[in-house]
Amino acid sequence: MLPEEVVRKIKNFEIQGSEINRYAIESFKNFCKEHDSVKDIEEAKEMLCSAKKSDAVMQNCLNFVMQNLKNSKENLNEVADKSIAQFLEYKNNAEKEIFKVDFIPQDAKILIHCYSRTVIEMLKNARNRGKNFTVINTETRPNFTGRMTSKEISKYGIKNIHITDSAVAHFIRDVDFILIGCDAIDEYGILNKIGTLNIVIIAKFYNKPVYVAVSGVKFYRADKLKNIKEMRRNREVWDKENEEKKENAQNLDKVEIENIAYDFIDKDLISKVISEFGILNFDETIEKFKEVKFCR
Repeated sequence: MLPEEVVRKIKNFEIQGSEINRYAIESFKNFCKEHDSVKDIEEAKEMLCSAKKSDAVMQNCLNFVMQNLKNSKENLNEVADKSIAQFLEYKNNAEKEIFKVDFIPQDAKILIHCYSRTVIEMLKNARNRGKNFTVINTETRPNFTGRMTSKEISKYGIKNIHITDSAVAHFIRDVDFILIGCDAIDEYGILNKIGTLNIVIIAKFYNKPVYVAVSGVKFYRADKLKNIKEMRRNREVWDKENEEKKENAQNLDKVEIENIAYDFIDKDLISKVISEFGILNFDETIEKFKEVKFCR
């Protein structure tokens, strides 16, 4: 798939979540095979990165490749292949280290939000160790991505209670901690699915610890994450244009819809970060991430 096609699919929401960086990296790799101009390759990189600024994995991988291409006199295709392989190897190994972290106690009650592959694998591994625990899982509107999580963890015998987003304050009082992943992390906080900020503020009120599971490949340097504001399609919230076409429909021209994709969570609302470096305070984790060569 050409970079232009990947960008089109991203903007049309035809590919979402972790599929974005997977398709983007593969497309960029193929583009490097067919072009021998650093300038052309950099233009393709900029096109892909600008399509999804919140995707730290894509940003870091493509920037790492570009940095190596500019500093090497070797064959561009070989340099790109080697760089991408190094990045993905680190990413996979880092995730395995996170999955192995054994911190979920027996009979714990855990609140999670949205769909995080990292969180799901941690829960599965805890279950494989013989741990019994209960997951409180939000529906995660407007696309109900929490249902995907409930379906998946149920296959592994993990008891989970599926709740509406607005019921978090009711259920959080009885949980032991909150466990979330994130799309990106910088030295000021994290970027994660909309609704996360509500959860961590309520957690702060009830003195419930918030753990964030994330690897160093999501460390974001391009800009402050709090400056990123990505919107999704309004019709996911309310397809009012279609409703207005119905017979006897009310005029809705005064109704404005904003479908914000992400929350920025300040580091002061995060108790600990679980990464390939273990369970550390936020600032300690950031210092470790700054040494990861793929994120410089």
